[in-house]
Amino acid sequence: MEQPVLFEHKVALTPKDMNRISTDSFDTIILEQLSKNLDGRCNQHGFIIPGSLEIVSRSMGQLEHGRYTGNVVFHVQVQGRVYNPVNGTRVTGKIDKKNNMGLYIIYNDAVRILVPRDLHLGNQAFESLQPGQEINVEIRKSRFQIQDLFILSIGVIVDSDGVAFNETAPAEAPVVEAPLDTPAVEAPVEAPVVEAPVEAPLEAPVIEAPVEAPVEAPVEAPVEAPVEAPIETPLEAPVEAPVEAPVEAPVAKSKTRVVRVKKPAVQPPTEA
Repeated sequence: MEQPVLFEHKVALTPKDMNRISTDSFDTIILEQLSKNLDGRCNQHGFIIPGSLEIVSRSMGQLEHGRYTGNVVFHVQVQGRVYNPVNGTRVTGKIDKKNNMGLYIIYNDAVRILVPRDLHLGNQAFESLQPGQEINVEIRKSRFQIQDLFILSIGVIVDSDGVAFNETAPAEAPVVEAPLDTPAVEAPVEAPVVEAPVEAPLEAPVIEAPVEAPVEAPVEAPVEAPVEAPIETPLEAPVEAPVEAPVEAPVAKSKTRVVRVKKPAVQPPTEA
């Protein structure tokens, strides 16, 4: 379950850390930052064992661009050891708690194993376990996330031979010894069984069913296709010719001539 790993990590040193350059080296300050941030936690490889980190190589420090923090960033290649249990891994852990759900076992403060009671029903050895005892456990499933403080696993208890407690061998049938000097009892002889002759069953007379005259199917009259009525085209209304208004003949203006008649002058009557 314990295995070495090699990975890269980015470390940023603050101006306060840079003030220690006069007394400590860059590697010492960077290793302190790595131990502070990674020891006793999970990364993508598993649970990092405290005190196992070593610096393999590092880059030159560069100031962060655009953040105005004054931090100096180093890219470091780190080597260490991690716990990463796979299915079937067997470990020896200490029982921390026991309740109706089952047992809670801790392995090196890195892996916490839950042993369900449902996987050990009817097992007296499981019921007799108490907190504080050390037992062997086979891990069946594990999960963790980055920055977790432990790995959570599920397992079953096994004995020293590696056999799980829930895999019990089938019980042997008890051997019953026959009592001594038992008189032999002879089985009664059965009389032979005489088989009665089997008579063939009488065949029933076959009654022929009367032949029915064929029924003629009624002849269906041909269905005449419906005669479609001719579609009358709508008569168009006669178009009346426009009535032309009579053209009035121009009235000729007659020229009237005014004749003036001179009246005769009336003479006064003469005295007789």
